[in-house]
Amino acid sequence: MTHQTPENNREHEAVLDRFLDDHPQWQRWRTWSDETTHAVHEPLCLRAELVHEPDDEPRWRFAVYASPVGARLWHAAASTPTPPDIIDALLRSLATHAAEYPDMDSPRGDEALAEATRALTDSGWTPAPEAPGWVRWRPADNAFFLRHDQLADSSTDTSAAWVLSGLDQHRARWTITFSATAPVVALADVTDAVADYEAALRQKPAAPSPVRNPPPPPVPHGRRTR
Repeated sequence: MTHQTPENNREHEAVLDRFLDDHPQWQRWRTWSDETTHAVHEPLCLRAELVHEPDDEPRWRFAVYASPVGARLWHAAASTPTPPDIIDALLRSLATHAAEYPDMDSPRGDEALAEATRALTDSGWTPAPEAPGWVRWRPADNAFFLRHDQLADSSTDTSAAWVLSGLDQHRARWTITFSATAPVVALADVTDAVADYEAALRQKPAAPSPVRNPPPPPVPHGRRTR
């Protein structure tokens, strides 16, 4: 079960509250059980869902549809410990490009993938091929990971990209997944936020080690005289 804290819950709810305050064209919807809150764009084609008590489920889900009752074009999900600033970047990407999403392409080909991950390479992350069609990026300290499958089947819900903190998608502290049809701009906005987050952690000074005073010398146990 995912470990949650009241601070974690409040931070994610505050991200959604600020987003809705800043974007009046998005409406807040609550489910009958109050387990989730939805932010829905006015044409009902863009949706973000915050799960308040997710346990092992994703805390956030994002989806873009062709029409209010049309097919889902692409989707993403984020785990509970995902930094709020990165969630905020994806929400604002949805809002900024709302009118463009039905006509956007996923990052197929080297040029599109380079555009989607430019913030990582600019920050010193190194790309490397894995299996055919797979590319992964890591910073120098290996604390973060991005993997993209250029050959993923867009007709299924199988994830095509993982952006996470950890060694890989099986050993992650937090993760965001994208479907194969997620557009270049969505991945680019998230990788830009991840690059900033990783750089800020790298530049943060390490906490000083606690000062340990040496123990006092033992008291001699001689014979007591009167």
